[in-house]
Amino acid sequence: MNPSATLEQNKVDNNLKLEISRVIKADRTRVFNAWTQPEIMQKWIGPGMMKIVHASADLRVGGAYSWEMQGRPDGSDSEYKAKATGIYKKIIPNELVSFTWHATWAPDEETLVTVRFRDVAEGTEVTLTHERFKTEESRAGHQRGWTSMLDKLPTLFQQ
Repeated sequence: MNPSATLEQNKVDNNLKLEISRVIKADRTRVFNAWTQPEIMQKWIGPGMMKIVHASADLRVGGAYSWEMQGRPDGSDSEYKAKATGIYKKIIPNELVSFTWHATWAPDEETLVTVRFRDVAEGTEVTLTHERFKTEESRAGHQRGWTSMLDKLPTLFQQ
């Protein structure tokens, strides 16, 4: 067996990722703030019918964030609690925020989330890349969660 082939295979296996884009009818600063200001995050973050009961963000490279969620995406078991935490790795105001992701439902997995913000004619294009999943199942679950949340994001800007 060729050792370099094994190394390449492992490299590919350890970089399962997903990418989702949405166009939000709002200016880039407002959309960026929705991802970085706890009082705004609590209004939309949480897949399906889950609600954020506490959010914090120390928005600086090396700073930590925390999202505490309650309920289940389908609305059942309102007592269920989950938490996502991480460290900000890169921040370019109104352009990009990148952070590690560690969730209580996957305690042995730490992944990386990068959200990019770009002006488009209709408002702001948001592109979320989430990578370094350990399993296809984890990636699929996170894709459902992020898709649900990104589908809720535009409601913040409907006035």
